[in-house]
Amino acid sequence: MRFLYSLLFILSLPLLSYGQLNLSVSYNTSLTNPTAHQSIIDQFNNDRPWLQRTFKEIEWLNGYGLGVRYKVDRIAFNIRWENQLNRFSAAGTDPATDESFDQTLFFKLSTYSIGLERFFGERWSAHASFDFNRVRYRTEFADIDERFEVMRDWGIGSTFSFGPNFVSDGLMHVSLRPFIHISWSNHDLTELNSSLNPNVNPAVVNVEEEFLNFGLKIIFYNGPW
Repeated sequence: MRFLYSLLFILSLPLLSYGQLNLSVSYNTSLTNPTAHQSIIDQFNNDRPWLQRTFKEIEWLNGYGLGVRYKVDRIAFNIRWENQLNRFSAAGTDPATDESFDQTLFFKLSTYSIGLERFFGERWSAHASFDFNRVRYRTEFADIDERFEVMRDWGIGSTFSFGPNFVSDGLMHVSLRPFIHISWSNHDLTELNSSLNPNVNPAVVNVEEEFLNFGLKIIFYNGPW
C-alpha cells in the first residue's frame, strides 16, 4: 500500500501541465459463486450440527479502490488497486464440551491491475486489464482479541468492463462500469481447508478456486476529462 500511495503521488505531479492525468476512487459490488470455497465451508458446517449460526454462503462482494489514468485522445492507460470483501461468522455451544464457540472469517480479494481503456466519444468506453490477484483469509475468535491469518495466495486474471461516462463541466466525473472478473490461474485453498477441517483428507476436497465474479463499479475521476 505504501508503494501504491507513493506511485499515485508521483504520477499526480504532472497533472496541471498535462491535463489528461486523472486520479480515481471507486466502489464496487459483485456477485460470485465460489464452489471450492463453499464446499470447504459446507464441510465445516456439516461437521458441527450444534451450530446455532453457521457460516453463510459467500455471494456478494463489496469493496473500494484507488487508481491513476493517463488519457491520450481516445485511449487511456491506467493502474488500479481494488479490494473485494466479505465476512461471515459461526456460533454455538459444543455439547461434547459445553463450551461456547464464536468464530468470524474475513475474506479479501485484492487486485493490482494494469489496464487499457478505449473511448467511443466521451460518453462510452470499454476497459480491459491484466490483474495480479491476492486472496486472503483471516479469522477471529470472540474470546481472543486478535485476528489470525489463515492463508493468502496469489494468482493472475483479467477484468473486462463497458459502460457510460458522466462528464461534468467541473473537475469531477463519474463512470458506471458493469464488469466481469476472471482468473487465468486458480487459487489454492488447501490452507483454508486444513484450518477449518483438520480431520478431512485434503486429497478428497476440491481446493482449486477461481473466484469468478461480475457486478458494477462506480468510479470517480478528478481533473480535466
